[in-house]
Amino acid sequence: MTFGSPSALERYVPVPPAETYAALVKVAASRFNLKKTDDFTRTCHFTSGMSEFTWGEKFIAQVVPSEGGATVKVSGVGKIGGQLLQHYRNAKLMNLLLDDVVDLLRPAS
Repeated sequence: MTFGSPSALERYVPVPPAETYAALVKVAASRFNLKKTDDFTRTCHFTSGMSEFTWGEKFIAQVVPSEGGATVKVSGVGKIGGQLLQHYRNAKLMNLLLDDVVDLLRPAS
């Protein structure tokens, strides 16, 4: 992986796309700085703040229909390229987002 290149993750959920998108927007707004949403393409743009080792990140997430549910795709890149630990922070934040979306959608047992 080169410095400044985007990282991406995705996760399948057995929940309809509309419900999954609502959960994604809710989590993105509570955990990050939500910049823009598009209900037609089920896409949202959000950013994170600076950390001890990075200048912050920009993310794009989208919910796409999948057989029996939906897939949440998220990609992120550092606001300033060349940060040595950027890839690890991107992965950490994207996994936190996806974990929160799944937890919000998971039926109560």
